[in-house]
Amino acid sequence: MDAYIGLDVGTQGMKGVVVDDAGSVLDTAYAPYPTQSPAPGWQEQNPQDWLMAYDEVLQRLMAKHLPVVYRGIGFTGQMHTTVACNANGVPVRPAILWSDTRAAGYGEALEQRYGLDTLVRQTANKPLANFSVLRLLWMKDHEPQHYRTIQRVAVAKDWVRDQVTGTFMADVTDGSGTYLFDVGRRQWNWEWMQTLSIPREWWADAVESPTVVGDLRRGPEALQSIPVVAGAGDQEASAVGTGLTNEGDLGVSIGTSGVIFWPRAGFSLPPHPSIHAFCHAVPGMWHWMAVTQSAALSLRWYRDAFAPTLSYRDLDELAASSPAGSRGLLFFPYLQGERAPLMNAQAQGTLMGLRPEHQAADIVRAILEGVVFSLFHAWLMMKPAQKKSLERMVATGGGAQSTLWMQILADVFQIPVTVVDDPGAAVGAAWLARRAVGGDVKELSRRVRKVVEPSQNQGIYAERFHAYRSMAMNLNGLWGKERV
Repeated sequence: MDAYIGLDVGTQGMKGVVVDDAGSVLDTAYAPYPTQSPAPGWQEQNPQDWLMAYDEVLQRLMAKHLPVVYRGIGFTGQMHTTVACNANGVPVRPAILWSDTRAAGYGEALEQRYGLDTLVRQTANKPLANFSVLRLLWMKDHEPQHYRTIQRVAVAKDWVRDQVTGTFMADVTDGSGTYLFDVGRRQWNWEWMQTLSIPREWWADAVESPTVVGDLRRGPEALQSIPVVAGAGDQEASAVGTGLTNEGDLGVSIGTSGVIFWPRAGFSLPPHPSIHAFCHAVPGMWHWMAVTQSAALSLRWYRDAFAPTLSYRDLDELAASSPAGSRGLLFFPYLQGERAPLMNAQAQGTLMGLRPEHQAADIVRAILEGVVFSLFHAWLMMKPAQKKSLERMVATGGGAQSTLWMQILADVFQIPVTVVDDPGAAVGAAWLARRAVGGDVKELSRRVRKVVEPSQNQGIYAERFHAYRSMAMNLNGLWGKERV
């Protein structure tokens, strides 16, 4: 039986999976590694820890002696995490993680110097602190001794893959996250690099995700010389794993943060600067993505602060005892500021409409509803580009385990919600390896756990969302310049 390996260089550790030719997971392994925070807002990792985790994960996978023939390996990992290296690929300093905020001021400086419209035309995106080039500009000013020695720059998964194949390559999805990429043409934006005085020689050729870029040179004997595939960023690899590869699909993930992922058959600039436009892992496809900062985090905050003895199932049952609309309560899940669509780091979590008759059930339900309202608010920034009806919504993340949350999602978006098993980015990476060796990336079978149809509460939620959106605009004005 043929099999493929997917490796995910995650934020907290390396995950490896073995999948068969049909996409079923045969085995998994995991190895953690530490993160350092040497200053407030800084998040760093030692790339050598990734390599040690790589060795450990492959050893564990091979220890099972599965009766399979390994045909390929695909990589994925944390996007934006920046590894600056010398000519031999040795990091000149620790890797700067995607979550690191030290370069936030550089995005603001770029906007002031060039204007947001110009930046979006160059890169298809608003400059955020996690884009790779902002970290490099920070290094140029604050660590010139390291900046002068840079000869190569890579993201996490590309650096590991380069180390184990000896081939310096990049892919179009992670290229999109550097802020130096022409997303529409799926190639580096050399002119923009020149404008920013960033050497083009630092960057590897960017290829499509299901492309063989070398063969394995480091690892167990059973895997030596098998094809290694470029792979994709974790968001795009996860989309492959859950089947989000058609323009009629809309993906919604309710994890710590909330993510809307919309595959696009052609490239166009997003209609709102809070929307990201990246290359998809599927050749010839792009995607728009919106992120809300505090999705399931909002529910965790409530539980930890007010109901630490209750499980999430208990909270779900409690919320179900409150009617749709939470008896007039509105929750604005801006506990960590908000990205889409407010773009306001100063936004604050708000519970509005409290009266003496409100109970805990109403508050919990308002939190669930507020998270969905925030996602729908972000979707409305994309919706003007919609040319045909969505065929389905695919829901993943921890929040998808809540039937009530999924019902609210179906009612607010007014579309059936398909809840699927979330195999993770590593499975998507393995499937990209299968696609490169032979086959179609769209063939990955998905296990559907349930389909939730819209209920009679659609009208109630349409009215409540109108109130939510109006109040969000007013509140955003209190926190700073109104940008909705």
